[in-house]
Amino acid sequence: MKALWLPFEVSDLDGALAFYEGRLGLARTDAWTRDGERGAVLRAAGSAYVELVEPIGRAPVRGAPLAFELASAAEVDAFARLDGPAPHRYPRGHYGFVLPAPAGAEVMLWSEAGA
Repeated sequence: MKALWLPFEVSDLDGALAFYEGRLGLARTDAWTRDGERGAVLRAAGSAYVELVEPIGRAPVRGAPLAFELASAAEVDAFARLDGPAPHRYPRGHYGFVLPAPAGAEVMLWSEAGA
């Protein structure tokens, strides 16, 4: 396999980019406006990408929640300080929290490392 690609439709591309680029720090690698949509591709890590598409003239289809694994509990805590809910230990043992994202989505930030 070459890459992990997570396509996600949103109703407000600018708001979604503010969240994923501005708040989560993902880097934009491509953007377009054509064929009835506006979109952008963001690199999450290595060869993992989030593709955000705002369809023009129809409502977006709600996608699955996204989860980003961070290297340490300290990184989870740093994101939580950016106006996120308090992280906690889940029953399976990982440490993290869920943020509401644009278009009714949810984004989990978590780490397997101890808190």
